This record gives sequence, structure tokens and C-alpha cells, in this order.
Amino acid sequence: MIGLFIRLELEEGKNPFRKSEFKIKTDKQLQTLKGMGLEHVICVLEQSDRMPLPPKNKRKAGSGGARGGSAETSGGGASASKTSGSKAKPGSKTPVSVQLLGLKSETIERNKERRKRFRKVEKRYDKTMSSVVTILRRASGHSSEAAEEASELVNSLVETFLSERDTMINLMSSKPSEEAKNYHALNVTVLSMMVGKGLGFKSEIMHPLGLGAMFHDIGKGRVPMQAVSGMGATTMTKAAEKYVKEHPLIGARLVNDFSQFPKLATQAVLQHHELLDGSGYPKRLKGDAISPLARVVAVVNQYDNLINDHRAETLATPHQALKKLYASMRGKMDSRILAMFIRSMGVYPPGTVVKLSNGQFGMVTAVNPDHAARPTVLMYHSEIPKNEALLVDLVVEEDLNVAETFRPEDLPREVFSYLSPSKTINYYAEAVGDGA
Repeated sequence: MIGLFIRLELEEGKNPFRKSEFKIKTDKQLQTLKGMGLEHVICVLEQSDRMPLPPKNKRKAGSGGARGGSAETSGGGASASKTSGSKAKPGSKTPVSVQLLGLKSETIERNKERRKRFRKVEKRYDKTMSSVVTILRRASGHSSEAAEEASELVNSLVETFLSERDTMINLMSSKPSEEAKNYHALNVTVLSMMVGKGLGFKSEIMHPLGLGAMFHDIGKGRVPMQAVSGMGATTMTKAAEKYVKEHPLIGARLVNDFSQFPKLATQAVLQHHELLDGSGYPKRLKGDAISPLARVVAVVNQYDNLINDHRAETLATPHQALKKLYASMRGKMDSRILAMFIRSMGVYPPGTVVKLSNGQFGMVTAVNPDHAARPTVLMYHSEIPKNEALLVDLVVEEDLNVAETFRPEDLPREVFSYLSPSKTINYYAEAVGDGA
């Protein structure tokens, strides 16, 4: 596919191209690739102009997976995964003894420890969420103390992200819709800081980034009653839409009243809907006029809105949202930040429902930025209790790879119940590993 940056791993003398890594630019290159009889090539998303498209023919089970954070491709440039337009069918049942044969004992032990960490993360998430709810409520009442509490909360996250090497993103269960804006605030804060860490931001930058992300929507819902008083339904809707586009201005004025609120954080609140081509709002800024922190929040905010849209017909899975974000926002958002976000989230973000090359269904629970196409998958197996479900790390299990992706509603009922994929996606970040 033209626009993909690929890597060929061939023996010396068998590469007809001048380089082993290059971007496909012509039909001649495509035809040469197809004529080589390759089972797969490696697509480097960070350097590609587009996301790989689904394959025309289903891959054969058991073929090799991608390495080094790239998406495996086949047939001269088609992705190894696809989003099915039809209902998924359960794979053939495999006896547990055979199913577990390839799992090394140390992997099973690590999965036990991973499940323990999940439980700790959930408790930590709920505690943090309670703090965010209180902070946002008090900040809306112009409480400077709320800003100070937010600063302390962000500081604890900053320390975690700067002191640890890797980040694991965990899919959390669906939360009450009335608190959606609070979960959105926490999601955007955590994911923005994840991107900031990947970009190498220092603590003095991570702190205002976290604050700006947490308060980015603080100006929403502030339509003055006198502005819509006596209006008809249609006119009132137009007035409300006008104020929605002004919420960055309203929010920036609010946080600017807080003593010692960082200027960089205020810029993130004010500019998080601005786009590089000048099509954003509220001031239609272009290029370098937009703060680097606002650019980070813009990418993350757009992604979280896609996966947590209150309109069911436009709700996207994490995998679909990532592809849509990449396809529709290149040129409008900072390409370096967008590439880092994709690398951090992985080709298959947490929450993506997949079928592996052995025919078993699973749900992605964590990604490894260094191996973006080989996530950790919560496996479905009819003969293994749900509370003992296996977590399989595809970086370790090299013989397995993602073959297809599915929308949760297309899953068989028993698989959906077992994996419990949520309609509303919420994240928390758990730092693991040694210090950087």
C-alpha cells in the first residue's frame, strides 16, 4: 500500500531494493513486493503516511508476528488484522492441556502477579477518581484550594511517571454516565502525561501538562441563563453551541484567577481545541502559535471523546478510534505527538477485542510501547473460570499473533460475558519496572 513505511528482513543478496527500510511510493514497488512471495513485511507506523488496511484474504493461523513495535503486514502491504463487519464465531475448542502447553511456567506466575496489581490499580483508580470529582466541583466554585489540591495530585502522578520505566494501561469497567466528564478529565490527564513522558518532558513541564489536562474542560456547561432566557428551542440550541466553542476561553479565565496557576497550564486549557491548520477554536490559531502542551492535550482529548462518545451510533472501539484519529487528523495535529501517542497506545489499544492466530478470542489489556503490535491479551476459554482467565503476553508467546479485531457487540454472547468489554472506556496507568 502506497504511503506505508516498511522494513524487510531478508538474507543478504535477496533484497531487490536499495534499502531494507523505505516508504512505498510507486505501484512498481508494490508489484515488486508482491512478486517476491513474502509471507509478511513489517510496517513502521510512526514513519507511515497512513494506517495499514485490512487484508483481502485472511491470514493463515500460526504465521509469525511483527517485531520491534511495528505492525505485521502481508500480501504486499495489508494489515494482519481486520475489523469484521459480521458476527464473530467462537473458534474451535481446544483442550485446556493443549491450550496451555505453550505457556511457560514463569509466564503463568507473572500473570498471577499481574492480576494482583490489577486489583491494586483499581483501588488506586477509585481513590484518585474521588479526588478528581471533589477538585472539579470545588474549582467550579472558584476555590483556590481546589487548584492546590489538583497540583498535589498531579505532582504524585508526575513523580510516578518520571521515576518508572514502563507504563501499563489497564482497561477499567464501565462507569456511571453522570460522572463521564470526571472520568474524561482523569483519562485525559493520565494519557497526556503518558505522552509527555514518551516525549521526554521534564518534571517542570509535566506538572503544568497534568494541570492543564485536568482542567481542560472546566469551562464547559457555563452558559449564562440570561443569554438563553426567552429563546425558542432552536435558538437556544444555537446559543448553547456558541458557548460550547467558547468553553476554552471561559475555562482559561477561571483558572487564571487561581493564584500561582502555571501559565503553561492556562495555555493548555485555552488552546486544546486549536488545530495547526487554523480550523480550530476559539481563536483559530495556527502552527507555532499553539502551545506544545495544548497540542498534547488536543490529541488525547480527541481520542477519549471518540471512545466515550455518549451517542451510541458514533461510539468507536479503541482500535477504530486510533485509526480514525490517525486518518483524519494528520496535518491538523502535531505529527510527532500523534506518532508518540500511537506508539504509546499500541496498534491494538487496551479494550480492543481480538482473535488470535490459534482461533481463541481475547481482549487487549496492556501494551508494550517497544512492541506496539504485540500486546497483552486477556484470553477467553470456555473451560477456564472467568476469574482465572489467562493473560497472555504476545511478546513472550512469539508463536501467537493478532489475526482479527472485532466490535464488542459482534462477539458471541458467552465470549462477551466472559471478557466483559465495556461500552465506556476508562483508563488508569500503573507504572512498573525499574527506574529510568
